[in-house]
Parts: sequence; structure tokens; C-alpha cells
Amino acid sequence: MARRSPLHDVELVDDDEPTATADGAAGPDAGRRGRRPLVVGVALVTVLVVGAVVGQSVVDRRERAWVEAVVGQAGAVDLLAGPPVVRWEMTEDRFTVDARTSDGLLVGVQHTGQGPVEVAALDGATGVEAWRVELIDGSTRAAQDTPAAFAWSGLCSEDPGREHRVTCWVHDGTESVDEDGDPTGVPPSVVRVVTLDTRDGTVVRDLTDALDVTGSFSSLVVTRDVVVVSTQHGTGSARVTDVRAVTWDGSPAWDLTVPEPVDDQMSQTYLTDLGDLVAVVTATELRLLDAAGRTVRTMPLDGGYVTGWDTGTLYVTPPESYGTTTVVRPDGDVDVTGDIVPAFVDDGSVPGLVLTSVDGSLTAWDAEGTRLWSSPGIVPLVVFVLGGRVHLDAGLGLTALDARTGDELWTSDVSSADPLTDGRHLYALVAAPSRGQRSEMVALDPADGSEVWRAPLPDGTDELTSYGGMLVALDRDDDGDVTRITILR
Repeated sequence: MARRSPLHDVELVDDDEPTATADGAAGPDAGRRGRRPLVVGVALVTVLVVGAVVGQSVVDRRERAWVEAVVGQAGAVDLLAGPPVVRWEMTEDRFTVDARTSDGLLVGVQHTGQGPVEVAALDGATGVEAWRVELIDGSTRAAQDTPAAFAWSGLCSEDPGREHRVTCWVHDGTESVDEDGDPTGVPPSVVRVVTLDTRDGTVVRDLTDALDVTGSFSSLVVTRDVVVVSTQHGTGSARVTDVRAVTWDGSPAWDLTVPEPVDDQMSQTYLTDLGDLVAVVTATELRLLDAAGRTVRTMPLDGGYVTGWDTGTLYVTPPESYGTTTVVRPDGDVDVTGDIVPAFVDDGSVPGLVLTSVDGSLTAWDAEGTRLWSSPGIVPLVVFVLGGRVHLDAGLGLTALDARTGDELWTSDVSSADPLTDGRHLYALVAAPSRGQRSEMVALDPADGSEVWRAPLPDGTDELTSYGGMLVALDRDDDGDVTRITILR
């Protein structure tokens, strides 16, 4: 907050009598002189009030910036006005959610191994079903000799920059695993890619023919410019993956053919966005393409793998621990040492900060790949970066480090659970029924770790998590399976 002006004693004179001159007559400035202390006092009070308002305005702008910076990140929830209350509940198998839209709907493909394939939407505020649309009638499903171990019928993704739109890929295939644990299943007889109006589920564009999704589907990515899918064709040495992009009106944008490994090992090509680029990840390389399908750069994987999906940064991790990890950003790559420690929330307060685990220590690197600091004995699974601090759970409680120096700022043993944040506070579960305790949620000030408030959670809450910005309480049975999902606000 802005520093206030120093306080002074101010004499408030309420005197309407004119001040007399030496000869007893009232001078022309007598009234003004008589009221001057009052005027000065009012001016000072006004300055103090304005200073307070300006200071609070600066704080509010800074807080809004923090809140806006974390929106949509994995560990972030909507801004809470105070202790949470229950919105609605559902069981684990009632509804599948792929995306939370900007108009507050929860949209998802409803996975099934038999019958029609549908996409449905719930009102995120009430849990009431808003609409449901059948995209495949299921009448041509292929028979399967053994029951499917699980059903996965596709996915939906909100269209960036396009209001009231989601694009969904759906199919009527099934998936299983054989006795060796390898994936098997029945290939789909029908595959569709469509854009829906999220207000009522209406199909506004069918992209199926334009994308030629006749092969075995691998991946889908939606950017501001194009819709991209990858599909596998052929067998053995003739097996290839076709990556095809179309614009939002279905016009062809570009195509890319990716050879598959010649051995019999199962492989899959994955797609994701990296800023305005499309990343194509195969078994052997990472390729970045621009909106026109031109190759920006490629990187061999050499047995490594790619992580960091949907975070704005990709990491090429070597097969051996504590090797060299390449940090891949739209504008270039840098190498750092160690295994990436992902930031589930990063408000950008330390631009380019990368955290890795190296020989049992947490190590920080700047945007150029220069080592900043290392904190021994700390190997968190996840971290939050807020307000120039690294917040982490090292298994014994919550700790905050200075993100630029690594100095410890505060510790708290109030909770050892992974925290959540809305940009204003840190939130954590402080008790769980599995330990014979009443479930509570605590809010901490991220600046100093002090407790702001704590409040009871629904009976049976074993875990707090976030989905699409929603604060979610989970109940689990003795096997760890989710038995109840409670949406809080």
C-alpha cells in the first residue's frame, strides 16, 4: 500500500466572528484568516483520504493482475470471497468433463462402449444438465470378443478466441488391454470432428470430411487459426501418421506425413499448441510448425520424452535421471540440468524461471539457462510461483522461497497437502477423514504464511483439487477410488 503522509495535530476552529484590527475594526481578510485552520485541516484530511484511495487502488490493481495471471492454470481456482460453500455434488461415473467454457458450462464427451456417442453440457454453477446431443448413433459399432476394459469415446476442446464454440472429436471404437498389458480394442467404424455451439449443442460446422479422419486417430489440437488432427494409416513398414490442418471454415490449411518406426512397437503421434505454434511429437522427434504448416525447428528425442503439455512450455527430458533437459519455448530453446519440477501455477512474476531436481536439491534457472540457486534436501513434486516466491510442499509442510535467491521466507506445518491458489491466497486441506479427523480447509497469506481463515469442508472430503478453475472436494474409498465429487465456491 502507498505510504501515507505523516499525521499532524490540526486545530479545527469553528469561528464565524471577524478578527478585529488594532483599531477595533474588522479587517477585509478577517473571515478568511479565521477559517484558515479549518481549511488547512480539510485539505490535509483530503490528501490523506486520496492517498489511501490511490494506495488501495494500486493494491487492487496488483491483486487483480495476480488473479488474472493464474486463471486457467492447473492448480488455480476461481477467486474466493471467503470460506467455501457447496454448489452441487455428483458421483464419479455420472458425467465426464473435457472443458469448462468461458460461459460457465462443463462440456464433455460421454464415454461409452455401447450405444450412441453423445456430448453433453452441465451448468457449472448448478450442476443442471444444459443440453445433450447425439453425434454417433452407435448402430455400426464393431463387435468385440471380450468386454472392453475401458471406454474412451473422444474429447472436446474450447475454441480459443471464438465465443460459444467447442470442437469435439468422437468415435465409436473401444479400448482394452491384453494379458500382457498391451493396448488392444476394436477400431472405430465412425469418426467425427465437429464444432458445437455451447449455448445449445447445435452442430455449427462438421469438419470430418475436410480432415479425412478415416484412419486410427491419435491426437487433436485446436488453435486460433487451425484445427489439427493426426491419424495413423497402414501397417508394418508402410505405417505412417498423417497430420492435417484445416481452417475454421473447413478449408485445407496444410498436411504433413510422419513416418512411423519400422519395428512392431506401438507408437503414437501427439499434438499440442505452443503459443501460436503446433508441436508434433513422435517417437523420435519434436517438430514445431507455424500456422501455415512450415517447420520452425525440430529436435531429436534420442530416447527421451516430452512433458509440459498445455503449459506454454515443453520440456524434452532425457531417459536418464539428472541429465540435460531442453526447455522448449516458442522463441527458442535452452538447456538446464536435472529433472523438471513442474509449476502448477506460475504468475509470471519471475519471467522464464525453470525449476529442476538435481541430486536431491531444488535448483532454479533463469530464462537464459543460467543457474540462479540450489536448495539442498528439497525435492517437491510440484511448486507454485506467486509474487516472486516459490511455494512448495516438501512433504512436511508448506515452504516459501525467494524465487530469485532461494532464501527461505517462511514455513508452515498447518498442512502437508498440495496447495491450491486463486492468486490471492493459498488453500490447503488440513485434515482428512482417512486419518480420523474432520475435513477443513485453510487459507494462508502467500506473503508470510499467516493463517487468514479456516473453514469446515463437506463430511468425507479426502482431497482438494481444481478443475477448470472450480474448487473441487473429493471423497475416496479405501481403494482410493473417487466416490463423490463436490463443487465448491
